[in-house]
Amino acid sequence: MTTKQASDFYDLMVSKKMYSSKSKLKFYLNNLFENVDFNDKEVLDVGGGRGLLSFYAAVKGARRAICLEPEVDGSRNGMINAYNEVRSELPESLPVNLLPLTLQDYLKQTGPESFDVIMMHNSINHLDEEACIHLLDNEDCYNRYVDVFKNVYRIMKKNSTLIITDVCRNNFFNDIGMKNIWGPTIEWHKHQQPNTWASLLQEAGFKEASIHWLTPNRLGNTGKLLMDNYFISYLTRSYFKMTMKK
Repeated sequence: MTTKQASDFYDLMVSKKMYSSKSKLKFYLNNLFENVDFNDKEVLDVGGGRGLLSFYAAVKGARRAICLEPEVDGSRNGMINAYNEVRSELPESLPVNLLPLTLQDYLKQTGPESFDVIMMHNSINHLDEEACIHLLDNEDCYNRYVDVFKNVYRIMKKNSTLIITDVCRNNFFNDIGMKNIWGPTIEWHKHQQPNTWASLLQEAGFKEASIHWLTPNRLGNTGKLLMDNYFISYLTRSYFKMTMKK
């Protein structure tokens, strides 16, 4: 990615109100994709919305980026139109394609060992919301998620990377019956702890779970240094990033 291409990308994302500033967007993407190389890689963005991460992967040199955005329950209306609006302002040669499919439907038509990087950015609980809610108290719900993860494992190449972000089920404000000022509309019962996801993914074959707690972008590296721990996250946003390997 040349300096101009990078600048054009960040400027466009900010102009489309996909992020509030270039500096915050740069920090977030650098933090999210730390140690991830997109060059000449095949990328799948699950629940990619307007395509921010798919476009970023392509600008960073991905050979192909597929953005899945079905606009099902949990999605915001108009995501596909918004994606097309952004896409129209990027070079036609940029290898990004949107498919209006759920992950489960896409898995049915995808061959093995197709992707180097798969991203589930704030979408893992939406793969099957009912199953997510009852994951730990219903065997059928548990097995439904394990089956999805086994198929995700199947379409990933050897040494590939799975990146997941979401909020936890447990948060201080919710546990004491108050709205969280950082996420007043979050339905915490529709999420799970990162260790729960890591356990299911390990059952599906994944390994090397690494969990970090994401902090407000405006705090930069200082916030990352001081707040990348479970206790502070529990008292604030309960927002995590997990990476695992095939």
